[in-house]
Amino acid sequence: MEVVTRRYLFDKMMEQNSPSINEKLEYLQNYLLVSYGDSDEDKKYIKKKISYFKTEIKKRWSKARSTLEKFLISNDAWLAGTFVIPIKTYNKPGRPTKIFSECSDRTKRRKTEEVRSSVSKEVIVHAAQVILQKEGKRNASQVLKDITNSPASANECKKIHSKSKAQDPLTPREALRMCVDADLTRSQYEIVRATNRSHFPCYELVLKAKEECYPPKETIRVTASCAESDLQSLLDHTVTRLSIFLEEVLMSLTEIERNSLQIICKWGCDGSQQAQYKQKFMNDADSDANIFLSSFVPLQIVCGEDKRKIVWQNPTPSSPRYCRPIRFRFIKESVDITKDEINYVRDSVKSLKATEMELNGQKFSFSHSLKMTMVDGKVCNAATDTKSTSRCYICGATSKEFNDLSKKNEIHPESLEFGLSNLHARIRLFESILHLAYKLPVRKYRERKTVAEKMLEQQKKKEIQQRFREEVGILVDMPKCNFGNTNDGNTSRRFFENPYLAAEITGIDFNFIHRIKVILEAISSGHKIDVPKFDEYAMETAKLYVELYGWHPMTPTMHKILVHGGKVIENSLVPIGQLSEEAAEARNKHFRSYRLNFARKFSREECNLDIYHRLLLTSDPLISSMRKRKKVRSKPFLQETLQLLLPAEPNTKGTFDKCMESDGEDELSFIE
Repeated sequence: MEVVTRRYLFDKMMEQNSPSINEKLEYLQNYLLVSYGDSDEDKKYIKKKISYFKTEIKKRWSKARSTLEKFLISNDAWLAGTFVIPIKTYNKPGRPTKIFSECSDRTKRRKTEEVRSSVSKEVIVHAAQVILQKEGKRNASQVLKDITNSPASANECKKIHSKSKAQDPLTPREALRMCVDADLTRSQYEIVRATNRSHFPCYELVLKAKEECYPPKETIRVTASCAESDLQSLLDHTVTRLSIFLEEVLMSLTEIERNSLQIICKWGCDGSQQAQYKQKFMNDADSDANIFLSSFVPLQIVCGEDKRKIVWQNPTPSSPRYCRPIRFRFIKESVDITKDEINYVRDSVKSLKATEMELNGQKFSFSHSLKMTMVDGKVCNAATDTKSTSRCYICGATSKEFNDLSKKNEIHPESLEFGLSNLHARIRLFESILHLAYKLPVRKYRERKTVAEKMLEQQKKKEIQQRFREEVGILVDMPKCNFGNTNDGNTSRRFFENPYLAAEITGIDFNFIHRIKVILEAISSGHKIDVPKFDEYAMETAKLYVELYGWHPMTPTMHKILVHGGKVIENSLVPIGQLSEEAAEARNKHFRSYRLNFARKFSREECNLDIYHRLLLTSDPLISSMRKRKKVRSKPFLQETLQLLLPAEPNTKGTFDKCMESDGEDELSFIE
């Protein structure tokens, strides 16, 4: 090994006459590899060690505003520190020996035990003073002498050191990330800043950082009943912000890969009810009782001729963290409105051009692929002109034909792109089991029922509701104030969490509920699914249902998943679990919150602009990448679920794993 000062490494990298700090660091790394990397193992070890130095240099260089004089003044003490260039030999079997500075405290005590037991304290201290003087660290030598001779000096040095360890001030971007995480208004931020003005930047700087989260002003159009942005400019801005976060990764790509980048997104639209405000519309026919919002979520950035190399993976594809708004309108959802919105976005997608950008002198080209998967059953029916909610929009079969598993209707290929709507599928399957349980005492579907049979059905429903409330702690099939009922995503998750108890309360076969749980777990996992095994498992589940409850036809959602699920999964560009509509559903809840707490109320135009800006800010890719994700304790998959999943492929992601780390967070959203 060889010990050098950090200043030596810094001076060596400054020999590179390039304005880019990345190129200077690359020059330093190549110098060390050529000078000290005698073997592949040595080179690998040097790369690992120099990566920590590169990260620290970038951080300190950024804080110095890329100014050499400021950097040298503020980092003089740090540059005086040492850096060990590890030269390893790997002929010796067993674990490689660590250098002393890298050992744990316990190992250091063990290695110095013999010295401490045989040499007096005064000799050790004096030897340390002499070594520090020889290395040119005279101040450190003098401090060691003073604190050894005087306990009062030691206490004074400790107080001074504690004060010097004050946390570095936040950058405007970090302060903005804090505001987004904590949902702070301007007045709240000013209160927080008043506690330590040197640590928090002024709000004007935060506003400038906030402006960077929006596409160009001229591309945003706002009226009293609508707010929207050009899809092209919105995607260009999204790619630009992601590129800042992925700068190091993108610069490592080859020229062919730089020109073959593709960003894969999912998009969808959904309606929701809202509280009405007092301001008048210019047009009396307008109303703010409902909104219709379309949005998209970036999922992956891939490159290469076969698009198999993943440059970036959205760590939380079902979370609204990356859910970018395209347009919202104060209008009630209907078939015509849904068709109009679908055509509007599809026309915008057809006219999209590749995003061309330059980063550190290198040119990059991003093509765009948008898949309409953030949808529910109403949107799918409207998009495929399916008039009846009891008809399958994929094959056109009616409810009378759902239980006839031998009948194979022709599949419409264009309807496979909508995915499986995982969140709604979970809720609809939960509701179908409930409604089936209500009818168990009479075993009739649409046949005319007597008064006594209707009473039995209602009694069974009340009994099930009461038991779920007392034994599980959930409310099922109960109306909520204003709109909707209690059958939401969280309720359905609690239902399938314990199939034994669910089967006991409802009277539905445990094996059937368990199999539905396995299927939902597989399609929501975010992993690739073995389509033949899934098809076989789903068909066996369908046959079990027909055998047990043939008098009650499957619901359209159950038919779609059990009969057509394999085809839909096979047709998806990414794992089906990443195409969930949860992010868009959560945005409806956020819209109400942002309208109430983060928007000006004196003008409808200004109010809508503030809401749209807030939606853009909270979904900005760069800010979202900085935000801390809550760690959720994830439960292991069932053994049956693991058998339906494909084994993990060999790493095709290159060196980009750090951009794909996920802590398993899925923000739970509610269906309205």
